[in-house]
Amino acid sequence: MSGSVLNIFPPGSLDSSVVTTVWIGILVLAFFNLRLGWVASGFIVPGYLVPLIILKPWSAGVIVVEGIATYGIVWFFSERFSRSGAWGNFFGRDRFFAILLTSVIVRVFFDGWFLPQLGEYLNETFHLAFDYRNNLHSFGLVIIALIANHFWKPGLFRGAVPFAVTIVITWFIVRFVLMEYTNFTISSIGYMYEDLASNILASPKAYIILLTTAYIASRMNLRYGWEFSGILIPSLLTLLWYSPVRIVTTFIEAIVVTLFAGLILRMPLFGSFTMEGTRRLVFYFTISYAYKFVLACALIRLAPEYKVTDAYGFGYLLPTLLAIKMPEIESYGKTIRATLQTSVIAVAVASVIGFVLTLVPDILPGSMKPDNEHATIALAPDVRLMDRLRNDKLIIYRSRLPGVLVAPLPRDIDIFATAVRTLLEAIETGSNDRRHEAARLLARVGYGMTLVENRYLYLSEVKGSHG
Repeated sequence: MSGSVLNIFPPGSLDSSVVTTVWIGILVLAFFNLRLGWVASGFIVPGYLVPLIILKPWSAGVIVVEGIATYGIVWFFSERFSRSGAWGNFFGRDRFFAILLTSVIVRVFFDGWFLPQLGEYLNETFHLAFDYRNNLHSFGLVIIALIANHFWKPGLFRGAVPFAVTIVITWFIVRFVLMEYTNFTISSIGYMYEDLASNILASPKAYIILLTTAYIASRMNLRYGWEFSGILIPSLLTLLWYSPVRIVTTFIEAIVVTLFAGLILRMPLFGSFTMEGTRRLVFYFTISYAYKFVLACALIRLAPEYKVTDAYGFGYLLPTLLAIKMPEIESYGKTIRATLQTSVIAVAVASVIGFVLTLVPDILPGSMKPDNEHATIALAPDVRLMDRLRNDKLIIYRSRLPGVLVAPLPRDIDIFATAVRTLLEAIETGSNDRRHEAARLLARVGYGMTLVENRYLYLSEVKGSHG
């Protein structure tokens, strides 16, 4: 098959990027929207899920389940509780904010408690060796909210068929066309997905910023009439204030896409075309993809040491949505000013909220139950500390590879911190009881303690401890 492979994607960028699969998914969804009238919502969902289906099918299933759970909860509160007169039906931006907020709560519940407990229970009950820590968790900052929003208009049962069909067709094109006949590949989740999106428990700051900005953007739209093409645009931009270069690249891409779209639409060939709705989004996103393609080819030749993806705009649809909005407002300055002003206010408010949350005391220090009563301190064989470190060096460096290290649960971090404090206390006081207590706590989170050279306490992760 190697002789028939078309090397059409620039290496180190679009040849293994979710942007490519998202583009395919948008084309598939747009086709069914224009031909069969299927709901044009959640454009990035098919292309985002396909790499996960290929590499981590359990995670893809978790995302869909969490999306359905989010839809069900918001629908219940909107359609059932509103009958009591306590509030009205959720509508427009208020509805999407409710979906976004609920998706975060659902993801915290599933990824932070229910799925780890379920995986641990299944492994212990049925003697399985299922790696639930690496598989039973979701991805994405907003993908769950987008799935829930997709089901809102058609409903869960009527929307299930279009949802499944677009994903299956996108998967088929990616798996049996792109991966078979071009140089496109899906190598690893860590390479293709932003670290920010891979684990909700590792990025609470991102969700504080996201929710704060979404709320402020909805209020700004209601009070001043500021239009952002959805409250997610300033929300996603606010995440970039800690890497301002990405803000610049995002707006540069949006402006370039807007200029080229205007030039193309003024050509006689497109004079009779109506570019609205789904067609317009596909048209602008295709220009955005072409921009990324040309930029990647140029950087590979001119600056091969530069990471190509750092020059792209943030997100998958963010530059496209900004580009679509600019001609409607007839001013690049107004779009940029309103979006940046909202994101600046939001990042300040979110930073204050995050700081206040760090001052909240841990209310669960006594909730840890003393299990692993028989955990002990192992005596290492006649081996020097440096030799032990050399043997473990491969494991230590392997944890730095993309997609290998899974962020621990907050509960595990608390237990580990308590174990280290207990161990330091034992060293200071010389208490063997406290030292064994530290060993029991470490065993709860999958760590062992070994005495090396009769003087060093060596902490290491126990193989297979995470399922």
